Amino acid sequence: MFDSPDAQAYIERAEMHEQLAATTSDAPARKMHQAMAEAYRRKAEEANGRMIQAIPLDTTPSRLVLSGGV
Repeated sequence: MFDSPDAQAYIERAEMHEQLAATTSDAPARKMHQAMAEAYRRKAEEANGRMIQAIPLDTTPSRLVLSGGV
């Protein structure tokens, strides 16, 4: 498994593993791909949570003007 701050990268990996699980007739391989897909979906949710937490909670106008680097 790889680490990325980008939730979309995890979603793409999850979709890839879901496709592999759907196309294999090997039961252990299918279970492994399903588990990997679930793990990547969780990582995507965590990455989305980090993005939401990064949004400043103080949105007073003076803060917004100063945050522009001016």
